[in-house]
Amino acid sequence: MAELTKHIVAFDCLPFNNELATANVLQEFMQSQNKNIFWFSAGYKADEESKLAEYDYRNNQWCAGRFVGEAVFSHNQTDYKITIKPRFGEKMLFRMLEEIFNIRITTSASQSSKNIDWQHYIKRIIAFIWLQKLANANLHGVPKTQLQKDYRGQAIRGRLSVRKSMKPLHHSSEVVSTFREKHVDSYIAQIIFQAYQILKADFEIGKINIPDSAREAINQVHTVVQSKKYLSESDYRNIRYKDIYLSWKPVVDLSWDIIKRKQFSLKQDKAKQGFGFFIDMAEVWEQYLRATLKKYLMPYGWRSKNEKQIAYKGYFFQRELIPDLVFQKDNDVAVWDAKYKRMKGRYFDVDRSDFFQIHTYVQYHLGHKMVKAGGLLYPISCSPNFDEYKSPRLINEEGAKLNFSIDGIELIEGEENEKHSQAETAFLSRILKSIS
Repeated sequence: MAELTKHIVAFDCLPFNNELATANVLQEFMQSQNKNIFWFSAGYKADEESKLAEYDYRNNQWCAGRFVGEAVFSHNQTDYKITIKPRFGEKMLFRMLEEIFNIRITTSASQSSKNIDWQHYIKRIIAFIWLQKLANANLHGVPKTQLQKDYRGQAIRGRLSVRKSMKPLHHSSEVVSTFREKHVDSYIAQIIFQAYQILKADFEIGKINIPDSAREAINQVHTVVQSKKYLSESDYRNIRYKDIYLSWKPVVDLSWDIIKRKQFSLKQDKAKQGFGFFIDMAEVWEQYLRATLKKYLMPYGWRSKNEKQIAYKGYFFQRELIPDLVFQKDNDVAVWDAKYKRMKGRYFDVDRSDFFQIHTYVQYHLGHKMVKAGGLLYPISCSPNFDEYKSPRLINEEGAKLNFSIDGIELIEGEENEKHSQAETAFLSRILKSIS
């Protein structure tokens, strides 16, 4: 971009404290970048109402949404760059990503973000995660499928095909037989191949140490795929995994998303709409809490459940009930929803729809389980008395006996959170106490 590019820096969920961030510029920002949001999980249920920027009518100001990343675009013949960083600091983001993907982002890698565009750093994180997923998937080699082939000769290989053998038997005393042979799944190989090419060209994957298992998978793919071929959405949707290859689904899903983002960015370049790259902090927060709680609660006999329930099945108004976090131990269950919103202990910080949604989830499980605890889990930007954030009964004194709470991890906005480990430990202790 030209040197006259106007740069706007903000933090997720906080106000745009910049006179350049006018309503017209932010409207153009949202319109041009609403397809540039990247999710790590193909099955993640994103909130359709959440935007890259929103107007806060309570305080009469524009605020950034829950997404972090960077965009470059034009408005009224002026070039703009908007950078949105995590409001709890980069170290906390690294901590969450490390916990989710069981990786370690080195200090040197995190420091490099200060010298390059935030967009490029987000891409490097994604490349690193892709490699880890690929390495974890490659337990039994690249997935293979059985292909049926014909063999023509005087010997039989597999099963004799009488119909196909009639003419060659008469003319050359040969028969045709059919046999099955294992080959690398062409669709999976093509998706991995294309994603790797994109990561190599645009995501600086060459600057990352590639694990041996991931390198072996890449080499195996290159032996069967030499050139890019067009794949449709239906080709991706029709991929089926045998039990032995189920570990490949996460990396294939991530690879397909990378391919789709690249295709869209090329269309944007042609239309001169600008380019951007954002990740959803709500998804990161949810997955971070799930990974942390799974690791902490498993020794106590609690297991994470990932089951969707159907309310009013068969009716036209049926709905899916999918709580973010459900843990079960025998007939006991705990139900929480993760909310990446500002929580400073104010009445309006608890969104009305979120409040009634979690009560619906709890009420559903009360019908056939013993619900021990439930509530909403936030990154908390205050120092509350947590005894005042919980109720021993649901709704009122006559409600079901369970620990309902507003809880989460205490984090400070606008600062690097050096004490996040202590806050995380305190949070987990409160959770364990609520279900004991």
